[in-house]
Amino acid sequence: METAYLHLADGTSLVGTAFGYHGEARGEVVFSTAMTGYDQSLTDPSFANQILVFTYPLVGNYGVARPQFNDKHLLANFESEKIWASGVVLSSLPELPSHYQSEVSFADWLTVHKIPGIARIDTRALTIKLRAHGVLAGTISRSQKRPHSFATPFQYSDVSCTTEITYKSKPANAPHIALIDCGVKHGIVRQLLRLGFTVTRVPWNVNPLDVGKFGAVVVSNGPGDPKDWGETIASIKKIITKKIPLLGICLGHQLLSLAIGADTYKLKYGHRGVNQPVQDEKTRKCYITSQNHGFAVATKTIPSTFDRWFTNLNDGTNEGISHDQARIWSTQFHPEGEPGPFDTTFVFSRLLSGHSRASGNLYK
Repeated sequence: METAYLHLADGTSLVGTAFGYHGEARGEVVFSTAMTGYDQSLTDPSFANQILVFTYPLVGNYGVARPQFNDKHLLANFESEKIWASGVVLSSLPELPSHYQSEVSFADWLTVHKIPGIARIDTRALTIKLRAHGVLAGTISRSQKRPHSFATPFQYSDVSCTTEITYKSKPANAPHIALIDCGVKHGIVRQLLRLGFTVTRVPWNVNPLDVGKFGAVVVSNGPGDPKDWGETIASIKKIITKKIPLLGICLGHQLLSLAIGADTYKLKYGHRGVNQPVQDEKTRKCYITSQNHGFAVATKTIPSTFDRWFTNLNDGTNEGISHDQARIWSTQFHPEGEPGPFDTTFVFSRLLSGHSRASGNLYK
């Protein structure tokens, strides 16, 4: 098999075995501690422009299933229609996948989607390096020569839909909600449909209240620095004044926080995996959650009128805010939990709750 190299911006070059697409990948090198769900992780738009290091040694062992559609624009078993991560790093590469649903090997799947990979890398040592140093820009290449630049220009808005898409729930009188698409995981749409909502998905730079009348708004996950999503933040500010239920997830949590006057900052190496513990500050109950983010909300900057809803038990970072009276909630983790546990799906039910409308100044 052909040799490949993982060149890091700090001057390190790691040697491994090439697999997947014969090409070069550039991006921010990040790691995930997930033990399953590699196909869902790679199709998560939040991984756009990132080279994903899997710490679990058995990635690709159950192959990749045929895409299954619930709707023309909604997949049942992946988080989007394509792989968004720019490259993949593994410790080993199973050559014979074993699963009754497997249609194609992991390596062939990457080849079809034009995603380069490198295997036989000491991912444990690489992860320790990233934890100590922080995330690094990197390049996967079949050339030993290091690149002159690690710049990875990318339009994060490319992860969003470009026109409205409506998913109808079976009840004719189903409550109709808007979903601002900043790179939404299809699992979020599936969960909203399971609850009986009709969902209209709108582009990241569209205020849904300019499109139609909705009973609630959800702001999705997505990639990049939340401060780069200025048009979405402006829409959220307008939505808040209308006093309708609002739920932010992952990037949506960060955008909501910026809209109410809080601040965000870049984490040293982020939280990525399906085993992140968070605690509900109201009930003191702990949940194991699915997460994928590189930024966090600065807890001390959250306005006093909002409750600190969840806290990450690994590092104490904020994992959610709430204002029950105003019917505004957000979580940094992914309550739809695919891949991952499902014990936080109750978060979505808040959109159906009957809390009284907001009053007073939310920005105090």
